[in-house]
Amino acid sequence: MRARLCLVLAVFSAAAATAAPIDVAPAGTFHHLDASGRQSLALAGGQVALVWEDSRGGAPRCYLGLKAGAETAFREYPLGRGECFDPAVAALDGERFLLAWEDETGINAALAGPAGPGGSINLGAGAHASVAAHPTLGAHIAWNAPAGRWQRVWRASLRVLGTQPRAATPQAADAAPPSDDQGFPALAAGEHGVRLLWEDRRHGHTVIYASASADGQIWSAPMRVSGNPTGRAPGNLGRGTGAMRPAVASFGGGFAAAWLDKRDFLSGYDVYAALSEGAGFAKDGKAQDSFADAIAQWHVAVAGNRRGELVIAWDDGRDGTSDIWLTRLTAAGYSENFTLPETSGPAHQSDPAIALDEAGNLHLAWIERAPGSDSSGPTRLRYTVWPLPKP
Repeated sequence: MRARLCLVLAVFSAAAATAAPIDVAPAGTFHHLDASGRQSLALAGGQVALVWEDSRGGAPRCYLGLKAGAETAFREYPLGRGECFDPAVAALDGERFLLAWEDETGINAALAGPAGPGGSINLGAGAHASVAAHPTLGAHIAWNAPAGRWQRVWRASLRVLGTQPRAATPQAADAAPPSDDQGFPALAAGEHGVRLLWEDRRHGHTVIYASASADGQIWSAPMRVSGNPTGRAPGNLGRGTGAMRPAVASFGGGFAAAWLDKRDFLSGYDVYAALSEGAGFAKDGKAQDSFADAIAQWHVAVAGNRRGELVIAWDDGRDGTSDIWLTRLTAAGYSENFTLPETSGPAHQSDPAIALDEAGNLHLAWIERAPGSDSSGPTRLRYTVWPLPKP
């Protein structure tokens, strides 16, 4: 198995050397990269922004790390009040970023530049915020919050005034009252508008839904994205298999969605993806290769750039320990899965967050545990850059 993987890596890494990994934050604490839609890493004007949560002070707190491309260390800034969870980041303009997080006051949003974050605004109770911005279609935020018995996904446009955003009146992603939970929204903005995806249980099991906007103001009715079948699940186990944790990115002139899908329920979750088609998405399919079919995948992330390159990342244990695995979109479809020396081996490598710059460099952050440590062991938060070779 390892020989095959080395061959695949050689094919994709010819003339491409990975930058030496950076330890982003103090080691020996418990780090999380849990942004909804895996939105923990973003690039703007030569600046790199990484957001995470860790418990170095005994309670979960959120942090923003910033660095210029040539710098070898991140400058660190705390976010939020009290306990803080699931920070998210997206490029805004120039060297600025749009931030969101959940803390003891609810959902908050702020801007950040090279000198750090500015003042924040509060949008009320909620969790799992996601953000996106476009030069002409504006900035947007989505989150889920209680609506009676159920969680419901909300979205709002953001106006940028100086160093602080202002939010328009929130709107429900689906105008119809929810009949079950909605959650874990993921936003992306690109050449053909804005896309919002989320987990939805209206059919009695979890599927992926989406809404689209061509102008950043008028949004489509919800449309189903994932093809995991509705109906009685195999073995008489409910109304259907699950799909969860969507991620979405713009690339070239379109969008790509990826998520974890349990329609092959005996092997756990698989990585599925779908490309945009008009205002919706085309038929989905597996993005992983057959060598991963017998085991579960976790923490799927997706990244693209304007010149049309697309990469999907996740972690799985096909080689006996958890490693970061990747695939990229080629003219023939998704490539064989491959990994990098820095994100594989005896240590436990998981929770990838990725971004692609316009030169074709893959920026990758992940969490690492020492070999043999369990899920409660100390972690390292790491970051590296890998130039994508020509496919």
